[in-house]
Amino acid sequence: MTPLQQTHRLFRDLQDTLHARSAEGDGGVLLSFAGSLTTEIHDALMMMAENALNRSGAKRKLVHRISSTLVECLQNVSRHGWVDDTGQIQLYLTIEQTPLGFQIRSGNLVDFDMAADLRTNLSEVNGLTHQELRVRYVERLCNNDWSEKGGAGLGLISMAKKSNGPLDYQFQELEQDMFLFTLAVMVKS
Repeated sequence: MTPLQQTHRLFRDLQDTLHARSAEGDGGVLLSFAGSLTTEIHDALMMMAENALNRSGAKRKLVHRISSTLVECLQNVSRHGWVDDTGQIQLYLTIEQTPLGFQIRSGNLVDFDMAADLRTNLSEVNGLTHQELRVRYVERLCNNDWSEKGGAGLGLISMAKKSNGPLDYQFQELEQDMFLFTLAVMVKS
């Protein structure tokens, strides 16, 4: 089975599990998606997420924090996700309401080098206090140090600031040098 086929199967299994939990009333899944990330899908996900959050009763300020965190998640995938043979970036995404707040979980394929870079960056970000995150964010903005992919390394910092806690992540090896990267961000109520 190719990495793309494995990913599609994983995404399908995730979708089935989430929909089953929501139907049983055990989970608070507001939105789930699995498929290719395009500009149109990005825009549709943002609109559906905001509608679902508003229907959940979340306050306007919290909806804004969650939406801006979601934008960062999607930009992270679109800028740093592995592009398959068809030129697509595969994504799975869930937004779930929990007793602590709202959890955004995204997953995509990454190769060995991408995984190494992500581990380094996430370890660094998770090791900073909220005040240190604020300082690092301003430093990066002031440096004008833009990468080839159009970012300044602000996405993970911004997500960590909004979550008020460490970013949860894991890498599941699918085959040699290919991983399913999952990032979970809890935006507390």
